[in-house]
Amino acid sequence: MKNITALFLLLFQSLFAFAQNNKGNRSTLNIHLSDGSPLIVTINDRNFKKVNTLITIADLPRKRHNIQVYKFRAYADGQGGKAELMYSGNFKIEPGYTYDCIVDVNTRKLYIKKMTPGMNSYVPPPPAPAPDFRKDVPLGASGGKQLAPGLFELNKKMEAVKEDTKKLQLAQDYIGMHMINTSDLRQIVSWIMFDDNKMKLLKTAYPSVQDKELYAGLKDIFTMPATQKEFEDYVRSLK
Repeated sequence: MKNITALFLLLFQSLFAFAQNNKGNRSTLNIHLSDGSPLIVTINDRNFKKVNTLITIADLPRKRHNIQVYKFRAYADGQGGKAELMYSGNFKIEPGYTYDCIVDVNTRKLYIKKMTPGMNSYVPPPPAPAPDFRKDVPLGASGGKQLAPGLFELNKKMEAVKEDTKKLQLAQDYIGMHMINTSDLRQIVSWIMFDDNKMKLLKTAYPSVQDKELYAGLKDIFTMPATQKEFEDYVRSLK
């Protein structure tokens, strides 16, 4: 009887250790679109039946995955909506990390950045915003303003480079030589993918901002709640 009990305990400990080790080898993806629109995600042919501006997928066990990311626009009656494919392809991740994944809605490219090791950096996604049907336009329709000549050239230069850090450097160089309003600054920041680089640009740009009274309103540029909080703290420190 003692031998059976000891064997049972050993088996239980082995299974527990395996489960803990397997959990530590799993990864998390925070997925969003560059313009902050609601999205739908399919990974490895599994459709995650939720719509949000930020979708978090946890416990991914394998290194190679296939993903489809769709931009979603709800119907006015709230019964369903339209989904437009923004990106489809394969990607690799290391086990045990959290990744910030952004699909650029203009180039339809996927950008992935490794964040904090482990699962502790999980941030619950914010609630999906209520659709404003007054602004309900067909997918793919252009609602943007005409770019000024200087911004047009900057946009071409930033689109020509792949690395987000190089996009950031180009934007910082431009702003270092020009005074700028918050509307144009918002446009420039939208050409940068990751929240940490957006934060660096906004901090660099502050001395050049003409309408500083509107600077705090740029908070909604950020996707991650933690980054929004960091920006709020920075704005308070300026007073």
